[in-house]
Amino acid sequence: MVLTARRPGVALAPPPALPGAALAAVGVVALAAEQGGYFPPAWRFGAVAFAAAAGLLWLWAPERRPGWELAAPALLAGLGLWSLLSTAWSVLPSATTLDAQRTLLYLTAALAFAVASGGLPVGVVAGATVVAGWALGGRLLNGAPWDTYEGRLLTGPIGYANGLGALCAIGAAVAVALALRHRRPLYAAPLVVLLPALALTGSRGADAALVVGLAVATGRRRLQVLAVAGSMLLLTALLVFTPDGVGDRAAYWRAARHAGLAHPLLGTGAGTFAIDYSGNPPARDAHSLYLQAFAELGGVGLLLVGALVAVPLLVALRRRLTVPGAGLAVYLVTAGVDWDWQLPVVTVAALALAASLRLSDP
Repeated sequence: MVLTARRPGVALAPPPALPGAALAAVGVVALAAEQGGYFPPAWRFGAVAFAAAAGLLWLWAPERRPGWELAAPALLAGLGLWSLLSTAWSVLPSATTLDAQRTLLYLTAALAFAVASGGLPVGVVAGATVVAGWALGGRLLNGAPWDTYEGRLLTGPIGYANGLGALCAIGAAVAVALALRHRRPLYAAPLVVLLPALALTGSRGADAALVVGLAVATGRRRLQVLAVAGSMLLLTALLVFTPDGVGDRAAYWRAARHAGLAHPLLGTGAGTFAIDYSGNPPARDAHSLYLQAFAELGGVGLLLVGALVAVPLLVALRRRLTVPGAGLAVYLVTAGVDWDWQLPVVTVAALALAASLRLSDP
């Protein structure tokens, strides 16, 4: 069927899955090259680039009924608005305004992915594989140099071992899900790169999250429910009770809980955890998306963030969409025990998967 484009007199066929795959892959690699997108210049450039991609894709996209791929953009818009409103009570309004720019990056990325829709999981795997190969290639060429904070762990272009581990785990879970869904072992070929890179990061959180993602990838409903529900319960218990065995995170999580309980409704303002936290070792982030949202944005922000992470995963599980579901399950876990939110390369990969929920194929 020939569809009429949005400009009168121009007829175009529906775009193939290639634009979505390319958008996801290029987005992941480009952000990884900018230290995972951690610093503000990457947010601004990324937001402009994704907004431009969304506009171009929208001009040539066929008319279609909106679906669950718009859930993430809608929730991100609400989260961004709440973050901006928090400047009214923020302990440091300038930090709050700056932090909102990262959410704008995520909103534009989610919109671009929602318009592209097709091919996104394949693009996420391709992007993660390129980044993992980049990291492994650097290790082979340069050896294992010592870093003050990371030791000899594999960090790659991202510069943070746990961040690289989270991205590799997402890519690995989605690759396995693709292989199982389509019964084509070739889809699992990226594991040859992703798994060694994951192992060299030494990320225990990413390892545990991959187990949950692989359980979702099997498509077995009972195993999926057990893995996701069990991980959510364990994660909640870990963040609430926080044993001493979690290292430096014990101090970060306790500080975040204290700030949240002191301002349970509104929080202290987006991007202000580093202002409130004065413990040792020093930290700018709470190393948990959920606790940091509670500390900075209160119960309202925590609900918005929880919905942003949980709704796409629950939709994927309900509709038996194991491909995006596997990667989203990994993000659910890793975001709870590390600063994935502050590393756009990881969060953008998850947003690409959330945007693929409208389709039953990659």
